[in-house]
Amino acid sequence: MITDNDGSYFDPKGLLVEPGTTVRFVNDSGSHSTVAYHPDNGDQPLRIPEGATPWQSKAYSSTDAVFEHTFETEGVYDYYCTPHEMLGMVGRIVVGEPQGGPATTAPTDLPPAAKESFPSIDDILEKQRIAGP
Repeated sequence: MITDNDGSYFDPKGLLVEPGTTVRFVNDSGSHSTVAYHPDNGDQPLRIPEGATPWQSKAYSSTDAVFEHTFETEGVYDYYCTPHEMLGMVGRIVVGEPQGGPATTAPTDLPPAAKESFPSIDDILEKQRIAGP
């Protein structure tokens, strides 16, 4: 999670992992959070696989602060930074195979900058890691 001359962003912003992988979100600079698009996290749409465990970190402002989440359910997970979602600070993790869940369709009910910032699922599957911003 980074803030620099390129803006505020996740790096990587797209990632392919296997089920059971624990992903570490590390605050490099700025004040950031990582939050799954899920109705349990405020008034957000479901953009993680049905039945998957959502996550919500606090906002971290200290450098090297870490939040971890283990991804058990196959599918596509979209997430955002609470203070910077409106600026397009979003990310996508594909766990195993996409599976046709809620995040495999284009988002319609998100801020414009967020909708435009997700890496494509095909790019994530091909490259395995998509750098920000």
